[in-house]
Amino acid sequence: MLLRDYIGRCAATYPDEIAYVTGDLQRTWRETHARTDHLAGALQQLGLMKGDSVGILSHNRIEIAEHWLSCLKAGMVRCGINWRYSAREILHAIRDSDCKAIIIQSECADVIAPYLDELRAEGRIFIGFSRGHEFEQDYESLIAQEHAAVYPPLTHGDRALIGYTSGSTGLPKGVILTQGNVFSNVTNLCIGWGFSYEDVRLYCTNPAGVNVFMTCMNIVTGMKTVIEDFEAATFFDLVAHHKVTQVTLVPTMLRRVIDLQRSGHHDVSSLKQILYGSMPTSPAMIRQAYDTLDCSFAQIYGTSESGGPITVLRNADHLRALRTEPELLTSVGRILPHALASVRDDEGNIVPMGETGTVWLGGDCVMAGYINRPEETGEALVDGWQRTGDFGRMDDRGYIFLGDRKKNMIISGGMNVHPLGIENVLAEHPAVNQAVVVGVPHPDWGEAVAAVVTLVAGATATEAELIAHCKTSVPRWEVPKHIAISASLPQGFTDKLDKRAVRDLLIESGRLPWTLTT
Repeated sequence: MLLRDYIGRCAATYPDEIAYVTGDLQRTWRETHARTDHLAGALQQLGLMKGDSVGILSHNRIEIAEHWLSCLKAGMVRCGINWRYSAREILHAIRDSDCKAIIIQSECADVIAPYLDELRAEGRIFIGFSRGHEFEQDYESLIAQEHAAVYPPLTHGDRALIGYTSGSTGLPKGVILTQGNVFSNVTNLCIGWGFSYEDVRLYCTNPAGVNVFMTCMNIVTGMKTVIEDFEAATFFDLVAHHKVTQVTLVPTMLRRVIDLQRSGHHDVSSLKQILYGSMPTSPAMIRQAYDTLDCSFAQIYGTSESGGPITVLRNADHLRALRTEPELLTSVGRILPHALASVRDDEGNIVPMGETGTVWLGGDCVMAGYINRPEETGEALVDGWQRTGDFGRMDDRGYIFLGDRKKNMIISGGMNVHPLGIENVLAEHPAVNQAVVVGVPHPDWGEAVAAVVTLVAGATATEAELIAHCKTSVPRWEVPKHIAISASLPQGFTDKLDKRAVRDLLIESGRLPWTLTT
């Protein structure tokens, strides 16, 4: 079985049921099957073949799903390009993945417009959609030609997509997932997360990376999928209008949803489950979510390299944590049946249960490697396992508790400091909305612990008050030497809090008190 096999089967089983919705536009399963066949056939008529990379630069729209399903059918390699990227990063993704064709939403065209002639000179084809584009090929016109797609033979080892990392440290790295990787993830996650035909799923996270496969979770169940950009102001309207039952949010999105619901009641009666993950979430925010939103929650954990989420802390685990086992709120749950996990030391040996080491992830979901980066692939993959770079431990029940990423560890006065624990303590203060802890240069300690926090609307707190709060819960070497209060926190291309930007902000703004006298 391949994922592409499900598309025609959904069209046969649910021909007139709605598969996708964006705004006022909707497609039935019959229409989705026909349009993706015709788009795949049109790409083949333009000279593209199995294994060729086809890029897309777009916001969250139905075209994101149609492009992905068309690539699956034709055996082409889907390359998502983040619309938040700079021109330099967009050009890197196009050339690094060697996109033969790039589909571009007109609203995303300006950033790349100065480079179109040189890209065309390299033989790349541009296909535009949405109002007013001026590209040589038109998306809807190509589909209207109704070219029949030719389905080439495929194996689970053939490439399916290239998803680029956020690019927070240098140029983005392209993660290669195979047909087998995406088949394993889509089929198993639908089961593991409890999706069904009756669900209506809202997809509002970034579509550029490996998680694009989440736009097609519906091909396993037949459920309706609403594809929209996340806007906190319109989130509740989407949920109410479409009777959304399932949604995945990164913690920064969940934070905004909680804040809006607390400031004014919105209809979320249709919501059954919110999945959240991709970055650490404080227990304080999880408790606020349960107090504010009347639905179930599940935390998920994984990496781009592991093919996406492969653990889950289920709603039953959350409820047990809220009642009797509060420590469970710091866990990312247990590994799903289709994947593997272990905790190892620096030499790759599995550590005893309960001891801290580095989390390794395995299974059919793990990437084939990074494109054009053999050395980094060799560092990340060992005998089919991915070394995540996340500190963690596993208890005797199989629950995984993450520490921090190795790159985030602070060494202050010779002591190792993990920011996550301090962030959780700051988040427990009633005035704190969000907190980020980073290491910054210090003349005496080498690195010092510093934090930037945002406050709950209407709340007040001083730096001295927040430092005193930390002193009651963490060792003295972990107490922040400086805490800045800010109106907002910088986010990266994938809606995660950008720790590097926070650190740069503190250093470059001259907000560190000791930099004023040294």
